[in-house]
Formats: sequence, C-alpha cells, structure tokens
Amino acid sequence: MTYKVLIADDEKIVVDSIKFILENNLNTDFEISIFTSGREALENLLFYSYHIAFIDIKMPDLDGLELIEEYRKMKNSEFPIFIIVSAYDRFEFAKKAIKEKAFAYILKPYSIEDIISTMHSAIAQVDSILARTKENIEKNAQLIVMRNLLENSFIPTLIFKNAFDIVDVNQYEKIFGINLKSGFLMVLTLKDKSDLVSSFKELDNIRKDIKISFEHKALTSIGMGEYLICFFPSQSQKEAEVLQEKIQEILKQKPYWNSIKIGFSDLYYLEEGYENAFWEAYYSTLDLEFPEENEENEHLLLLTENLEAKLIHSINNPTQIPMIENYITQLCKLYIELFGENNLKYKVIKLIIMLLLETGIATSDESIDVEKLIPQILNSSYEQIVEIFKKAVLTLFSKAKTKHEQIINNDSINKAIEFINQNYSEEITLSQISSTFNFNPYYFSKLFKKYTGVSFKTYLTKLRIQKACQLLKNTSKSIKEISFAVGFSDPNYFIKAFKKFTGMTPSAFRSSSVDINSI
Repeated sequence: MTYKVLIADDEKIVVDSIKFILENNLNTDFEISIFTSGREALENLLFYSYHIAFIDIKMPDLDGLELIEEYRKMKNSEFPIFIIVSAYDRFEFAKKAIKEKAFAYILKPYSIEDIISTMHSAIAQVDSILARTKENIEKNAQLIVMRNLLENSFIPTLIFKNAFDIVDVNQYEKIFGINLKSGFLMVLTLKDKSDLVSSFKELDNIRKDIKISFEHKALTSIGMGEYLICFFPSQSQKEAEVLQEKIQEILKQKPYWNSIKIGFSDLYYLEEGYENAFWEAYYSTLDLEFPEENEENEHLLLLTENLEAKLIHSINNPTQIPMIENYITQLCKLYIELFGENNLKYKVIKLIIMLLLETGIATSDESIDVEKLIPQILNSSYEQIVEIFKKAVLTLFSKAKTKHEQIINNDSINKAIEFINQNYSEEITLSQISSTFNFNPYYFSKLFKKYTGVSFKTYLTKLRIQKACQLLKNTSKSIKEISFAVGFSDPNYFIKAFKKFTGMTPSAFRSSSVDINSI
C-alpha cells in the first residue's frame, strides 16, 4: 500500500530532511507532498486525501495548530493523522495539540529515530483505521443487502389479506422505520416487456432511484421481474393524493419517464388488507377500470376466486383427481383472460405458495422445491405451465393427506390450547407457539381455527378478557394493574379490547351486575 503524506514547514531544510528520512529509512511506499506555507497546506488537505501530515507550529501565514483547528471545522474525518513538529516545548502548545487530537508531538531538533519510531506508530494507526473502515463498510453493505432482500420478500406478504395474523407488524415497522398501518400502493410497469432479464435490471435501477428520491420512506419490491410494487405510508386519503402528485412530478423529471406506466391505489388500511390495493394500482397501469367496477370482469373474478377457494379447500379434503385437474385447467384459462399470459405465471406461483402455506409443507420439501419451481414456471409456455401446475398440486395433495393423517393421530392442538390457558398472562405470539409445537405459523393458524372455531388471536384475547372479568369482580386491583396481569402491555388497548368483547368498559363492568360466566 502507498501512504500519502503531507509535510508543512516554513523551513525548507526541515521538509526536505523529513522527506529524506521517510524515503530512505522505511521499507514502505510513500507519496509525499511538501509545502512551506500553512495556507497552501490547508487548501491541499481540504481538497486532497492524506493519511499522515507533519505540521510545524510556527509558520508566518498560518499557525500549525490553527491549521488543524480550521481543518477539523471543515472536515469530519479520521484522516490525516497529524504529527506536530516544533521547536517549542511550551505547555500551552502541547495542551492545544492534545485538544486538536494530534497523534504525536516531535521537538526540534529531532533525530532520525524520532521520525522513524513515530512513523511506525502512525502507519499502524492508519492501518487500524483503514481496517475498521473497511469492516464497517462491509457490515453496512451486508445490512443493506439483507434489508433489501427482506423488503423484497415482505411486500408480497403485505398485499395478502390477514397476513399479519402470522407476522408481527410492530417488528416490521421497527425494521423498516415506516408506518404500515395505512397507505397506498403504486405499481410501475415498463412499456417494453419483451426481454425479462433486461426488464428486471431496469426495474431494479428504478427501484433504487425511487428509494433515494423518497429518502427510503417507501417499501419496494420487483414482482416477477415484470412490475415494481411500492408501498407508501399515509394517514389519510388527502395526504395520499398529495403524495401521489409529488411522486408523479418527481418521476416526470426522470430519464425513464417515457418508458414506464404507473398506477396508484386509494388509501387502504392494514385491517382490510392491501391485496385489492395492488390490483387497483395494477389495473391503472393497463388503462383499465378496476375489475370491481366492471360487471363482466367482476363475474370472471368471482368465478376465479370461487375456483381458487375450492382448490384450497380441497387440499385437506378428499377430492377426485379429475376434478382437481379440471379446476386447474379452468383457472389457467381465467388467469389468461383476466390478467394476461405474463400474470398467469405470477398467479400460478402465488396459488402454489398459498397451497403450501395451507398444508404447512416446507417450501424446500424434496418433492416440491419452490425455488426450483419458480424459474421453471417463468420459462415455460402456457401448456407447460398447466402441466407443471397440475403436477405440483397433486404432489401437494398427496403430502397433505399424509400430514393430515398424522395430525389427526396426535393431540398437538389440545396441547397448544393447554399451553395458552396456562401462559395467557405472558407474551405469546402465533410464531412462538407454532414453533413450539413444530407447525408452520400459517398452517397452525388455519388448523387452530378449524378446531376451536376462532382464530388464535381471538381465542387468546377472549381468554384474557375473561380472566380480567374475574379480577374486576373479585379484587380491588386497578384497571391498569389488571391489564398487565392478564397479558396486555398497553392499558388503553386493553380497554378497547374489553369493550369490543363485553360491550362495556372495565369500570362499567366492575360496577354492573353482569355475571362473569355470561362473558
């Protein structure tokens, strides 16, 4: 490595001697710049990068310590390492050198050994800073890559209804630093989609540009390499409309504006899901009305949803194979008619994933490896996709049947319910309890509801409310104390949940004559 060194002293014999010592006594490559003016040295320090700087204190145009002070004001950098060279050993100079974080203080006249030993230490310090900087850059790069991967896979989860039955929205809000409770979707497509590889690269570049343009306050994902999905948080429809206008103004200034089409959804809330928001935005890019406003399309969509529901319902119920194959053939035709051939691939992959979640079968199961299946579908013709779809679904049906028989023969759900009943006052998440009993969270949620008639979240909340009712009637604890005692971390949320389940506030219930057993 070549170390860049600056030497500034108004005595030319000093700068020449230090330069000579460095070049002839150290087995190291140096790029040395010498100056006899403090002002000139400061200008070079500000405009060029140096690892080490030897600075004389007393120079006629600019004091060396003042030079360092000015440099520190204008640049926040660990480089260069400043080494003071001075004929003055006065305490105030040494004190100010320490204040300005000078690395070393060499008194004139100095020996060759003084320069060499100080330089060895300085080089070690430079190497340490460079290693630490490199490590930080690599760590930051890894974090950025991991965040982008997480974000890209998270968006499809976001657009599924009830997705947050299986993930912790608060945790994702902390990770992304963004509000997910309400917002709108923007879908961006390319006018020319002839080359999938080129399209993906172009969309990825646009995605990066949007992240920068909106200061990372949007979540983005490239859907199947064919469109870019962006989620923008917003508190109201008016705020959403203002932001949409701003987005269009910014994108119109971009060189890719004439090669793209964009569509926006209205404001949606997390509770209602963002899937309709996606299709609303997507259809806007096609210059079509959202299907809900089109009677013919509405009929086809209802038929499609009905077939999807039948297929999903059949996965854990005995159904004849010819009937399943018929569902798949009809679905593929409807996908083509409603969404086009490119989106056929997206819809087929999405439904296979939904079936995987429904059965609780791992996505890396040897018999159906989704990571291999996706590129296979993306690179196949319509007829091939139909056959791949049929084969994958029938494989899943076989796996699901075996798994269902295993579940019937054990009491995992009963054990899970017993666990909830005993630990309701602790923080229990669907992810934690499903992991405890070796279930996929989504599948456990479906199975739990099938056995109990209510969702995991509803069951846990109702149980906590029932326990709270007992405490309200039988103890003098405050409402805040009771909320914590039964597992609520937020008393305000406890009051809302209590009123939702009982029809009255905790205070009203305590003073009422309502029987606990009726709740």
